[in-house]
Amino acid sequence: MASNIRANAQNDELKTKNKPQKVGLALSGGGALGYAHIGFLQAMREYKFEVDVVSGTSMGSIIGVLYCAGFTPIEILDIVDKENMNTILNVVKLNSSFGKGLFNHDKLSKVLEKNIPHNDFSKLNIKFYCCVTNFNNATYKFVGSGKFLKEYVIASGTIPVIFEPKLVEGEQYIDGGVMQNLPVEPLIFEKCDIIIGVDVVTVPNQSEVKGLVNIFSRAMALSIISNTEKWAKKCDYLITPNLEKYTITDFDKAQELFDIGYAYGKAFFEDYCKK
Repeated sequence: MASNIRANAQNDELKTKNKPQKVGLALSGGGALGYAHIGFLQAMREYKFEVDVVSGTSMGSIIGVLYCAGFTPIEILDIVDKENMNTILNVVKLNSSFGKGLFNHDKLSKVLEKNIPHNDFSKLNIKFYCCVTNFNNATYKFVGSGKFLKEYVIASGTIPVIFEPKLVEGEQYIDGGVMQNLPVEPLIFEKCDIIIGVDVVTVPNQSEVKGLVNIFSRAMALSIISNTEKWAKKCDYLITPNLEKYTITDFDKAQELFDIGYAYGKAFFEDYCKK
């Protein structure tokens, strides 16, 4: 497990005990694999480790906004269970027309409406950013202010073709992971002393990939990892849980993914707290 927790040595000078540390946490996208983030957050909570800024992409954005809104990790896992977000057909809903995408975000929209009473970044308990890709001009941006909190979170998880683009403030957006899956940039902008990244997307070597779902999942993972390495090097600590047995569509494995994220979180914080 230790080999999947990396500390970038060039940033060791940041870990001083003499002054308050501003800590940022980046949660990657990864579809169902993002449920491992909940387990990591649970370990973080048990070790009473607090962060000042959270940034998320796609599923990392969904988990991140619920955490920043005040939900505990166990409460977030309970939402996943109660809202039936542990089966793919309940996470996504078929569009009446396939003109813009196979599925719509009605389910996610209802979950956010039910659990977050406001729609304002500034009313969250912890500073939060989410990453979105502008579908029209092929750029990405991080949003951390304004009155369209839920719309941008939904946009952040809008996998192209699978989901219809999300219209927000007159612009069409898709999944932030298309261009920036490990959202470290806002944490640098916020001048965080310590940046922790949790990247749940891995692509194991496979001699043969069978099945439409597995082919789609692998293709998405391959496209995602190409934009993460540069930003992974900007993290003071990078946690990459071993999720090679799972795919981005394994929503029915929520508890297993939680447990793995929790185990890696415990290992990280136990080691960190010894320093």
